[in-house]
Parts: sequence; structure tokens; C-alpha cells
Amino acid sequence: MTENPLRPDSQEPGSHLPAAIPSTDPKKPKHELPQSQVGKLWEAFGNPEEPVNALANASYKPRGKDPKDISYSDITGTINISELSSVHRSPGSRDSLMIGIGSGFATGGLRAVFGGARSLGSAANWAAAGFVVSSIGAYEFFRRRRIEEARNVTQMVGMMKELKDKKQREKEKAEEMARLAEEDRRKKSWTNPSNYKFW
Repeated sequence: MTENPLRPDSQEPGSHLPAAIPSTDPKKPKHELPQSQVGKLWEAFGNPEEPVNALANASYKPRGKDPKDISYSDITGTINISELSSVHRSPGSRDSLMIGIGSGFATGGLRAVFGGARSLGSAANWAAAGFVVSSIGAYEFFRRRRIEEARNVTQMVGMMKELKDKKQREKEKAEEMARLAEEDRRKKSWTNPSNYKFW
């Protein structure tokens, strides 16, 4: 009786797997790179066990520090002081800061007037909250308006280019019509010797 090569009891454990499927032995490498088709694919497309998108896979640990090990000093170390000193130069930030200052002053002042002398601390909190909320809201408004203006400018540039192309086509068509009319006039002219037949 011949033994079935696909039955697991007829061979040693792990040998019933096809050659393309690697064994699960942790000591052996999962893929033999130069010998198998899987190894060639592994060389061409990279390690199949590493996720393609690190953000989509929460279990992926990047090399270096664990995100849980990052401290506040590491975060504040990434902030550049020159960027903070020039924040008023970014487009729309000056206007949004001015709006925030005005609304924070108005919010805190109204809270202090209606709350009396005992609510000055609360009025300061309301003023700070009014400043932050109105500054962020105004900055987002200005940013969206700037994006809309840029979109309108690109549309206008596209329309101007189409108009220029249309005028160029009309000009070329008019020149072609003038050339054809001139040729037709020259063919019908009495000074054209090819109009006369001598037979």
C-alpha cells in the first residue's frame, strides 16, 4: 500500500505543508529569501509582517521611543521660539488676535459688571475663555476665506486661460479666412496668367 503524501500521519509533523508555506518554527526564518517564490516576493515588496500603514495598525511599535514614554519636556522641545515670536506674521492671525482681545475684554468686562466685585476671578476666566474661543473662531474664518479666495483665483486663472485660448483660436481662424479669401481673389484676378487659356 502506498502512503498518501498529504496525510499528516504518514509523514513527520510539519512536512505535510506545501513548500511555499513556511513552517511555524520560531528558530527558522519565516521565508527563505533566494530559494522560494515567497522569498522573491518578500524581496520585491518588503516584509509582509510589517504593516503598510503604521497609523491604521494600533499594535505597530515604531523604532525608537514608545509613544507612552514621551514626556512634556520632549513635546515642548519641539516648539521653536522663533515660530512663536513670529506668529503675528502668519496671514489672518493679527486680525484674529485683535478680535480675540476685543471679545475677551468685552466678555470679562460684562461678567465683572454684572457679577459685582466678588466675581473678578470669574470675570478673568471668562475673559480668557472669550479671548481663546473668539481668536480660534476668527482665525478659522479667515483661513477658510483665504482658501476660498485662492480657489476663486485659480478658477479665474483657468477662465482667463480658456478665454485667451479662445481668442487665439478665433484670431487664427480669422487669419485663415483672410488667407483663403486672398488666395481666392488672386485666383480670380485678371492679372493672374493661369486664368487665361490659349486653346
